[in-house]
Amino acid sequence: MKGVSQTERRLLEELSADELIRHVEYLCQLDRTSSSDGENEAIDYLVRELRALGIPVQVHEFEAYLSFPQKASVDVLGAQCQGGCQKGCLVETTLRAKTRAFSGLTPPEGVTGEVVYVPGGSDMFTDFDTKEKLEQRQLAGKIVMSEGGGRQNMLTAHKLGAIAYIHMWPSKEDVLHEGIVSPVWGTPTAATIDNIPDIPVVTITNDDGELIKQKIADEGSCVLTVKADVETGWRKLRLPEVRIPGKTDDFVLLGGHIDSWHVGATDNASGNATCIELAKVFWNHRHELYRGVRIAWWPGHSTGRYAGSTWYADNFWFDLHDHCVTYINIDSPGPVGATQYSLVTAVAENSLFAQNIVEQLTGQVPKIERPVRAGDQSFWGTGVTSLFMLLSELPEDEKAAVGGSGGAWWWHTEEDTADKVSPEVLLLDTQIHGLAAYRICTEPLLPLRLVDMAWELWSIVDKLASTAGDAFDLTKLHEELCHLHELAGQLEKLRKQADSMTGEERQLFDNALNRAIKLLTPINYTVNGMFEHDPAIPTPALPGLAPVAKLAVLPANHPMAKFIKNGLVRQRNRIRYAVRAATTEVEKCLRYFA
Repeated sequence: MKGVSQTERRLLEELSADELIRHVEYLCQLDRTSSSDGENEAIDYLVRELRALGIPVQVHEFEAYLSFPQKASVDVLGAQCQGGCQKGCLVETTLRAKTRAFSGLTPPEGVTGEVVYVPGGSDMFTDFDTKEKLEQRQLAGKIVMSEGGGRQNMLTAHKLGAIAYIHMWPSKEDVLHEGIVSPVWGTPTAATIDNIPDIPVVTITNDDGELIKQKIADEGSCVLTVKADVETGWRKLRLPEVRIPGKTDDFVLLGGHIDSWHVGATDNASGNATCIELAKVFWNHRHELYRGVRIAWWPGHSTGRYAGSTWYADNFWFDLHDHCVTYINIDSPGPVGATQYSLVTAVAENSLFAQNIVEQLTGQVPKIERPVRAGDQSFWGTGVTSLFMLLSELPEDEKAAVGGSGGAWWWHTEEDTADKVSPEVLLLDTQIHGLAAYRICTEPLLPLRLVDMAWELWSIVDKLASTAGDAFDLTKLHEELCHLHELAGQLEKLRKQADSMTGEERQLFDNALNRAIKLLTPINYTVNGMFEHDPAIPTPALPGLAPVAKLAVLPANHPMAKFIKNGLVRQRNRIRYAVRAATTEVEKCLRYFA
């Protein structure tokens, strides 16, 4: 633990692997599907545990729009079937299948049609290519099958007239993974409810997908009948929260989802246990905290597209915007065999901070991965910067094409049971989260580097300007980001004065840094801005300007080019406004210390 202070060591030593596993084992007795009796019993358990330690906990209650997969099947029909029939065709075989939360329903007899196979990307969070492939195919009246599991693919298939979508799992594990098809982040509004595709969406194994592909190769076509049953509606949810005050109104938010698919040991009973242990330790050390801590357990993650964290973002927007300095996302810690920390999720402004902590506690120097639009990252609109999501991972050659559990094949399945959690790995992951939160809460000045955030934004705009050429002018924005980066570098040098600053001066520095980051985070990670939530689809860096790439390849007089340019002008205005406002905050701080 080179670089870890004695005070920090004592705090980390209070974290108990035995207690973590005790919590995991209790929670893994319960099916914690959101709004279920099991989830409510899990909430009652953690409330009892926290209150027994003297920790105040409040439980918020609200309604959310959730969806629960019931059953699904895929029938492979005989060669004589020409598609479009409802009955009478011989079923050659029935494949195992699971439907998705918010999938469309089928009639009892299912929907029948010829399958169109479209090769797809294996990572549902970063797959930008499958959508373009779908747009090049004739899908009306067809059943689409693809490895591409992102919601934008199902939406595209729906818009192009497909009657069903089959997600052929990209990796070879012989299990069926649960999932959700809705791209709407959190509970829908009247403006977004129609964005949920209403075609049936089901998952099959990779081997069964290969069987269908082989039938197409051998016979020239394949006709399937897809059946899907889903229950969707409003449910009451409970959200537990602990608030531990610091000496200022600022706070770090830690959170992880309490609901799971089935018992969800590594996704996310282990994260719930981490949050309980961290609440205990921070409560015991509350008198040391300059900035406070909030810890929340989000419901509605799996069946409501992050409904709990979205509700919290909406209903505590001003608290978050004014005073939350970082959100630490705790999801899937502690899987058995997850010994690798070679890639860690962090935004630019805390990348160096994250690297240092992981290296100090593991001896490994991670590369930094820009966060994807997934996993309860519900706070970018409020301007709150984020840290981590997933931590320990399996070695690369052991990972499946999954979105959590360290890359383990059991993610989102009934096999994610308590034996899949390693006490040693869970303790180490908890220590990493705990040390990060403790340093943010106790360091004299916020350990966030605006200079790195400004450099990232400048670099993105530099590449976009090169791509755009004469098609779109980014000169002013480029210059303004260059100026902001220069000023942020001067702000960073002020850290050397931290020990001689008064409490008022430290708060002034923190406020300037926090306000600048709050202005820039929404432009870096959202299109919809500060009060709406972007959809759960792969999102490029500085997404408002991403259409520059498409504009650059279209003729100037192309009708679509004109529409794209019109939108880009608005986004450029939005981004320049944020950059100029952030620059003003930094300038005011620098003038004070001049």
